[in-house]
Amino acid sequence: MPTQTFYNLPVEKQERILQAAIEEFGKRNVQEANLANIVSGANISRGSLYQYFPNKEDMYIYIFDTLRARRAEYVKPAFLLYKKEPFLKFFEAFYLRDSEFLLRNPRHIELGKQMYSHAHGVSRNLIQRVQSKYKEIFLLAIEFDKERDLISSQVDSSALADLCVHFVTDIFIFQSVISQLSIANIEQHARQTLYILQNGISPR
Repeated sequence: MPTQTFYNLPVEKQERILQAAIEEFGKRNVQEANLANIVSGANISRGSLYQYFPNKEDMYIYIFDTLRARRAEYVKPAFLLYKKEPFLKFFEAFYLRDSEFLLRNPRHIELGKQMYSHAHGVSRNLIQRVQSKYKEIFLLAIEFDKERDLISSQVDSSALADLCVHFVTDIFIFQSVISQLSIANIEQHARQTLYILQNGISPR
């Protein structure tokens, strides 16, 4: 994590360093990322960078946590539906808010692609951490819906939660609509997928 020296910096300078790091880690995975590019992009000295972050991995984790916190804040309105509406209605709102954030912050998409393309070491640990957090949230809501007879007791709660986790966290879901990437296309894709999830594929 950052040192206290970093937190003592003006907010504008912290953000400049953050954006330079996002730019670099969006192009190269954490192992291949070049600190010289971050130094140049942030317009700071290399010595200063080491005063702010003990190593490259600490910087990478800080970037991930900062962006996840901003993303979580943007998605927060969806939680007005949590355990109040059926799980899939909440999940749709959650996913669409999350997608909207990504469209507004395309560098986050690039960072995610690098992370999932090189899912080992620190990247793998971060992916597993966020997936575990999402699964816990989804499992609670799924079990709550089972108690209300809104989801069949025959549904494997863990499997359904895992499916939803991957739907949200696997950034490559955007590849299916990448030719015309817009919130309208993502919304259509999500609703079609959730329709299949809710109604199945067998003829009635």
